[in-house]
Order: sequence, then C-alpha cells, then structure tokens
Amino acid sequence: MRISRIYNNNVALAQTFNGEQMVVIGRGLAFGKRRGDLVDPTLVEQTFVPEAGTPDEKLSWSLAEIPSQILGVATDLESLVKSEGITISHSFIMPLADHLNYAVVRAREGIVVDYPLAVEVAQLYPQEVRFGRRALELVRERLGVNLPANEAIPLAMHLVNSQFATEDMSGTYRMTEIFSQIFEVISTGFGQPVDQASMSAARFVTHLRYLFARAAKGGDSEAEPSVPLLLETLKTAHPQAFACARKVLLILEMHLEQQLTDDELTYLTIHIARLAKDQYGPSSRVS
Repeated sequence: MRISRIYNNNVALAQTFNGEQMVVIGRGLAFGKRRGDLVDPTLVEQTFVPEAGTPDEKLSWSLAEIPSQILGVATDLESLVKSEGITISHSFIMPLADHLNYAVVRAREGIVVDYPLAVEVAQLYPQEVRFGRRALELVRERLGVNLPANEAIPLAMHLVNSQFATEDMSGTYRMTEIFSQIFEVISTGFGQPVDQASMSAARFVTHLRYLFARAAKGGDSEAEPSVPLLLETLKTAHPQAFACARKVLLILEMHLEQQLTDDELTYLTIHIARLAKDQYGPSSRVS
C-alpha cells in the first residue's frame, strides 16, 4: 500500500495496489512519511474502508480530531459485530469513534449526560445493548477510562442505526419511540404488560424493523403469497390480536405516512397472536 494522505503521525489514507482505498492506523506509521511512500505493514494495527461518498473534508476533520487509540477501539468493535453475523454499513466506524471520543472527554471532565428512551432501548434492543456494554469494557481495557453505564444506550443505538445504513440517528430514536407505543397498545389491549425481553417480542421487533427499512426504501410488504381468507380466519380465531393489529397498523401508517396492505395487517395479527400466546396464554381476553 502507498500513502495517499496523512492525517497525523498515526493515521493515513492508503491505496492498495489494486486501487482500493482504506484508512490505516498504527503508532508512528505516518511519521516522516510523504504522499506516495509505502506503508510499513508491520506498523499497521487496524484498517477500515471509509464510506463511499464521504466528503474528503469531513473525513479529514474527523480523522485529524479523533485519537488513533479510539479509532482502534472502534475498528475492533466493528470486527466484533461482524464476527457475530450482524450486517452493518461502512459508516459505522466514524460515528461510533466520534461518539466514543466525546464520551471519553466528558468522562474525564466529570460531565454526565442523560439519554432518552434508556428503558425502551434496553428492552427493544438487548443484543445491541450488550454490544454497548462490551464497548464500555473495551474502552476501560484499552484507554483506562470508566465511561458511565448509561453510555451503553447511545452506543447500542449507533449499532441499530448502522444496520439501517442511515446517517440520521434521530430517525432511529423515533423508530424506538414508535415501537414503545406499539407495545403500549398491546399491553392495554390484553390488560397485561408485555415482556419486551422475550423471544416472541424480539421476533416482533425484528419484523417491525424490517418494515421500517422497507418503507424507507419504498419497498412493499414481505414478499409472500397473499391469502385473502387467512385474515378472516385470524380475525375469528384471534380477535384480541386482530383488534390490536388494526390499532398498530394505524400507528404505523401515521408515522410512515403511507398506506399498508391487508397482507401487513395479516403479519401483524400473526405476530401479536404468537406474542399473546407465549406471554398471556391461550385464554387471554381484551380488557
């Protein structure tokens, strides 16, 4: 690899012999180097490919401001996520590293930040929250900084956000608020709270997340054959679930600003019926 641009003594943009560009990180790997010089592979500790289309000025500012140790933590966390089979975008590393950088600065200055929806995030995204806690452990191991436990929440949301390949974190928080509202509807409908940490709730959240992803891309409902009689059968067999599903459908249509099909109502009814059976038993009734 040859150096294309130097950001600091420890971070540079390099180009491989097949034309691929990547950021290389390592103590002193760019010290005394110039553009066009070869990268010493023995000094490279981490690498990552920047998101395509990222403005050079934005990338340059971020890489110059974020310490290489924190970039290294972020790249290791990306490797951890990918090793667990989670698909994320290339844009994961820089926002994560930027957040970690400011979190470390705040911790050193004794500044504490409260994050909204902490309870909802912990309930709706247990896998991502576990990632957030692992990130806190890695920061403590690598940097000797004890970040507040609630920092696991925004770190979890960065992972949620990256799975949707969007730069807008506000949309991810909005989605979480809607999910919380949906579970409130189900809890009210059945007169009992929903255990959002259960497997059936996790499956339902997965369905809703993909629904949001499809809606953002302008896609249709899940591609399975439509069975008109199935919805009528579900309406008769699971009236509580059907009643909740209709309310949930209205909430989704309002927030997504698009009309959903009877097929989506069918999927919602099936998921809610499964959730109700697992949590409330077959004899549940609408309150």
